[in-house]
Amino acid sequence: MNTTLTQMEQWIDERVTDPLHPEYSLLYAQVEFWPGVREGGALEEYYIIIKNRVGSVGDRLRDWVLKQFGVSARLADWETIPSPRQLRAESQYEDEF
Repeated sequence: MNTTLTQMEQWIDERVTDPLHPEYSLLYAQVEFWPGVREGGALEEYYIIIKNRVGSVGDRLRDWVLKQFGVSARLADWETIPSPRQLRAESQYEDEF
């Protein structure tokens, strides 16, 4: 099991064949628990590895939150974290146009 961000990035880099179109991505997600942060509820942060496929990542994350935590939690925010290899590939990519 990957426990640190570095280990998660290494796991992804070992499996990605094309860094411009990675098969896996690292996500950062915030999950808010009822009654909400402003009313004294909790906000927890998670780092998640996902397999990229057709469909909305946001919808998949909302489904994951519902299955993991039930109706007392909601997805508050999320973003993808590009791997160092992906960032290097994007900076070296020359657009044809």
